[in-house]
Parts: sequence; C-alpha cells; structure tokens
Amino acid sequence: MNQNFSSMIDQYKHQQLRIGLVSPQQIIAWATKILPNGEIVGEVTKPSTFHYKTNKAVKGGLFCERIFGPIQSGICACGNCRVIGDEKEDPKFCEQCGIEFVDSQIRRYQMGYIKLACPVTHVWYLKRLPSYIANLLDKSLKELDDLVYCDTLLRLRGLFEYEIQSWKYSIPLFFNGFDTFRNREISTGAGAIRKQLADLDLRMILDNSLVEWKELGEEEPTGNEWEDLKVRRRKNFLVRRMQLAKHFLRTNIEPEWMVLCLLPVLPAELRPIIEIAGVKLSTSHITELYRRIIYRNNIITDLLTISRSTSRSTPGTTPGEVVIYQHKLLQEAVDTLLDNGICGQPVRDDKNRIYKSFSDMIEGKEGRFRQTLLGKRVDYSGRSVIVVGPLLALYRCGLPREIAIELFQTFVIRGLIRQHLASNIGVAKSKIRKKEPIVWEILHEVMRGHSVLLNRAPTLHKLGIQAFQPVLVEERAICLHPLVCKGFNADFDGDQMAVHLPLSFEAQAEARLLMFSHTNLLSPAIGDPISVPTQDMVIGLYVLTSGNRRGICVNRYNPWNRRNYQNKRSDNNNYKYTKEPFFSNSYDAIGAYRQKRINLNSPLWLRWRLDQRVIASRETPIEVHYESLGTYYEIYGHLLIVRNKKKKLLFIYIRTTVGRISLYRKIEEAIQGFSQTYS
Repeated sequence: MNQNFSSMIDQYKHQQLRIGLVSPQQIIAWATKILPNGEIVGEVTKPSTFHYKTNKAVKGGLFCERIFGPIQSGICACGNCRVIGDEKEDPKFCEQCGIEFVDSQIRRYQMGYIKLACPVTHVWYLKRLPSYIANLLDKSLKELDDLVYCDTLLRLRGLFEYEIQSWKYSIPLFFNGFDTFRNREISTGAGAIRKQLADLDLRMILDNSLVEWKELGEEEPTGNEWEDLKVRRRKNFLVRRMQLAKHFLRTNIEPEWMVLCLLPVLPAELRPIIEIAGVKLSTSHITELYRRIIYRNNIITDLLTISRSTSRSTPGTTPGEVVIYQHKLLQEAVDTLLDNGICGQPVRDDKNRIYKSFSDMIEGKEGRFRQTLLGKRVDYSGRSVIVVGPLLALYRCGLPREIAIELFQTFVIRGLIRQHLASNIGVAKSKIRKKEPIVWEILHEVMRGHSVLLNRAPTLHKLGIQAFQPVLVEERAICLHPLVCKGFNADFDGDQMAVHLPLSFEAQAEARLLMFSHTNLLSPAIGDPISVPTQDMVIGLYVLTSGNRRGICVNRYNPWNRRNYQNKRSDNNNYKYTKEPFFSNSYDAIGAYRQKRINLNSPLWLRWRLDQRVIASRETPIEVHYESLGTYYEIYGHLLIVRNKKKKLLFIYIRTTVGRISLYRKIEEAIQGFSQTYS
C-alpha cells in the first residue's frame, strides 16, 4: 500500500477517517509515485479511458495503468507476467510500457491528480451555509459569487487593498497587451479569492473581531427594531468568524487551501467501467465529470500556451475574455464534480439523467457512509419491525423466537453440550433445527444472563441505541415498550429496528451499567424527561381517566343504596347498578367491572384512607343526610364523609371510576418497585 495513503488510515492502529482540507503538497504526496526507472507519475492529463482499437487503458488517462496500477495482478500492458511476492523475480517493472508488476488491488487506493490551469474555488466552502470563505473575508456571498464566476473583477491597489468593480465598465474587452495588464493590475475568478485568503492574518482577525464584538455589546438598544436586529446579526457573525479562525489556527490549515490548484482523482476501481458483450461501458458518473474537467482544463492550457507563443509576433491573438470564459467553465465543471446542483440546475447527461457528484455519493441514506460503512451487516445481529408491547417492563423487549435462536445459537449449543444433551456441535444444531422443547428451556436460561442492544437508524444521539433485557415472544416482530419510542424517534407504523448482541465482557458491562433504557430517562440535549406518554398513550390515558361528565346531582344520593346493593347482588347476579355503587376497596370495584356490572368510566364511591387534609378542609358540603341513629353523611363534589353523632369521622369515600383506579394501582406498583430496587 502507498505509505502516504496508509498514514491516513492505519488499519492496525486506528480505524478512523477525517475529512478536511489538505495542502497541495499533501495531494502530490498521496497521488504521485516514483517508478523503478526514476520516472514520477501521477498526473492525469488525458480525458480518455480505454483505446477503442486495442481495448487497453490510455497512457496518462483516467484509467492509466502506470498511474493507478495494473488491471490484472502481475501482468503489464505488453502481456508480460511476473509472480507477485516472489523476490527472485527481476525486474519488478516493465521497461517497455512502464507498468509495475504489483497486485491489482492497488487500483482501489492509488490516487491521481489533475493540475488545474487556473485556481478553482472549492464549492463546499463557498456555497454551503455558512460560507467559510465569506465569513473569513467578511464579504457578502453575492460579491464573492460574481468574482468567482468572473462576472466582476478585483482591482489591485497596493498590497492589501482590494475593490470589487464591474467587469463591463472597468476596461475594454479587446486591446493589445491585455494579459500583461490583467496579471499586473486586476484579478478575477478563484485566483482573486486565493490572493485575498493568502494575505489574511488569522490572529489579527481574532483580535479585531473580538474588539468589534465588545464594542457592539456595549451599545445600548436604539429602540429601532431593524437596527437592533442588524446589531444582533453582526454579533452572531463575529462569533462564527472567531470560531472559524480559531479552528484554522488550531488545525494548522491555511485559508488559501479552500481554493484548489490540484484536483485529486479517485482510484480507478472506485469508479469502475464494466464490460458487456465485449464493449466497455462507463457506469460511473464521476468518471464522466472528470473527463469534462480535463477537457476544459486542457483548453485553457492550450489557449495560454498559444497566447505566450504568439504574444510577441502577433499581439492580442488570444482575447482575454475567451480565457476568462474558459476559467468560468472550468469552475462550473469542478462544482458539478463536487456538488451537482448547488449552483442552480443540476447538470444532466445525454439521456437527461442527473450526474451523481461526490456529495451525492457521500450524503444521505444511499451514501457511502450510511449505506456501506455504517449500515453494513454484522454477525450476532438481526432486524425486524417493531410493535407495541404494553405489558413489558420499561427495560425489557420482546424478541421473536426466530431471531432469538439465531442470536444465541452458539450459547444454546454450548448449553446442550455441557448438559450432555448433545455429543457434538452437529447434534446440537440438529436439535435446534427440530426445535425440541429442551432448546427453548436452555434459550430462556441463556437470555436471562444477556442483554441486547436495540438501534434505530439514523442514530443521531446516544438514545438512538439502548440496552434491554430480552424475553421470548410468539410474534414475529420485536416488541417494545411505548415509552422508550421517543428516544429512538420511532413509532409503530412500520418502523424497523436492529438488535445486536454484545459479546465481550466490557461490552456487556457497558450495556448493563450505562445503556439500559430505564437509566436513560432524560434528554441528553436539554435535560427534560424523554420517556413521557405521547400519541396513542395520551389518548389511552384520556379514555382511561375520563369520567362521567354529569355532576353528582344528576343521580340524587341515596345512603340506602349501599345496603340495597348487598341484598340485590345476592338476589340477582345479573343486576347492574342504576345508582352510583359503594365499594370498600379497589379489588371489589375491579371485580365488578370484570363481571360487567359497571362500565370503565361509570362513577362509583370507593372507601379511602383517612386524610387529615380532608378532615381539616373547610369546604361547604353540597348536601348532608342524617340517619335515625345519628350518623350523617356530608356529600361534596368528589367526596363523601361519614360521621357519627359525636362528629367523629368514620369513613371517607371518593367519587372515581374503575379506569382511574387501575391507573392509580399501576403507578403505585411502579413506585413501590422502584423503591425496592434502589433501597
């Protein structure tokens, strides 16, 4: 492997990739190599790919074997063969075609480069918001756009003074010695941007921006909403500018690197050409976009060469506007390669298909990172649709039998062999295929000692992957408690989730101690509770706790209803209460609901514990009923108090429903379980 490239990603030390700006010298180091005869190769100068007669890669083209390596391992373009890795084979290089006898895998990482005839601005740093170039230069994006695409020019006044002026009114378009004047007095295109960026003093930018920010902070509000808004926007801009300057200083990146002089060329195997019926067909849009760049770059090179060679004999042979127009075309071609469509309408091929640029290859679900690197399949993992599991604990998830037996198959095999139920791995797998009852018993034991990780893509924050204790379910979908859905940003309309099994001791410990769902109840961004009822749960809670809207006075209170209830219940088992019944405890109320004697939202009276706050209340009762023995009943809106003739409190009844009783019992059980767990 190329030593320069292997320094970027060391497969033995680090598995990481950093995307950022690099210097032209670093691009040269990545893309060039020295052949055994001392020749330096790496620059791609021709837009051709394969010769139509010989069907071989064109020398100096986009698939050149001298630059990117041989197409077949150990075979050069002449057809000579060498054994790869044999030190006795000599030489390692074909003197006729200049191709090394190396493994063809080199074409997957050996880069090339295009030497641009004029500087080109990197569109990501110009057009993407916020625009880094506009922030550093403290100029509007419109001014920089006109300058980059040669609609305006930059007049040089001394060393550091620049003034953008209209191209039409500054100089005549045709006159003798235009090129000399242009290079000395004016500048346009990305070259003008590069000159300004190269002259920047980042530390001075930091100091000046900080001083201006402090001055704006000391100003009092003017009362004019528009003026105050401009001040706030300027302060925010200065903060972004200081952060950007600090980043450039900290990472040792030069601002002028945002303007390209050398364009890296992807390795040949990453933009392959396939062969169908003996005809090579290009399947990569990247290759076609590279060809457009090389065509336009070669035109500028030829124009400049002609201009220099004929400037003395025939002044003004190559008009300056032609060269500048070609600069604009080259800038647009590089923009299309990096991010097609960012400057307006996307470029299409002859079949009206939009070219896929670097940005299209990288970003999105079908991009290189999310589809190939982040979404690749791994062992000990599964995937299925999620459905609601309301009876599950918050830290549990339901796994289908098919997924569970595959995830824990190696552990089940070990359990069968240890218990002498299988003599070898083959017999154990046979029992698993037959789904014998002992297999499920061992699977239950194995699952009790392991946690699993559930992940829903995209994983945008740490709650996108959480740990759960698995339990077997009969369904073919993963069952999930509805309260944990908000952390995953999931719902039950067909969303899929992946399940992973941590194997190492460290991974299991991290999952159990840090990643269990019942220990991640707060949002990592703002600190608010994230396990809160939403959507169907809110509607369910409303239905569960909604009572009869009719007031207490609709059915007049009858204190004898409590006694009549016992007699009528013994006489007729199908009796349904016409009055609001009394219950001594919640179990009797729920039992009556299960026997369909009352409805879920039917109002009832439930004996409640004595509460001093109720006793001390000075609320006026709606009615007071007296009995012959002196006992009397104080009736309130949602409360009934029974007292004896000495005004001693005997009982308290609350007016509620079976739905509210059920919710209260669930909350009480959860609190008791939580207290026992952490006591």
